[in-house]
Amino acid sequence: MIDNEKQVTQENQETVDQQLLKLQQEKEELLKYMKELKAQFENYRKDSLREREQIMKNANEYFLTKLIPILDDMDRAFKEVEQSHSYKNFYKGMELIHKKLWKVLNDEGFFKIDTKEKFDPFEHEAVEKIETDEHEEYSVVKILENGYKFHNKIVKPVKVQVAIKPRGGESAKTE
Repeated sequence: MIDNEKQVTQENQETVDQQLLKLQQEKEELLKYMKELKAQFENYRKDSLREREQIMKNANEYFLTKLIPILDDMDRAFKEVEQSHSYKNFYKGMELIHKKLWKVLNDEGFFKIDTKEKFDPFEHEAVEKIETDEHEEYSVVKILENGYKFHNKIVKPVKVQVAIKPRGGESAKTE
């Protein structure tokens, strides 16, 4: 019986050793696979970053090529004023160049914000409050700086003076 038990124990030990060896091999394979996946992911991340940078460069190049004719027009206008000493034609040329620049910007989705009578905290920045009875409360009294949108996202809010009701007896300007 003792021999039998030794034999069973020995067989169990051999089975355990085989299972342990098999598990160690599986572990090594999984570690190798994990390292390969990690390396592939790092390469993917680097490739994605390079691709994103290339897309940005291409977009900038596209936009800059649209600005080149405007720069050429400005160069011609400056040369013309140097030769003729006439600022009347220079001014007209600058007006045309300004319109051309805005067309390019509008075509790309960049717009000047149209200011309404009423203060809009999503599009306006109140940089000054004017106490007055002459204007409705929270109406825009004056535009101090233009604001801009790029594809419906506010890039720069319109800086405005806003009317508020007078607090005291007389109208006073406050900031």
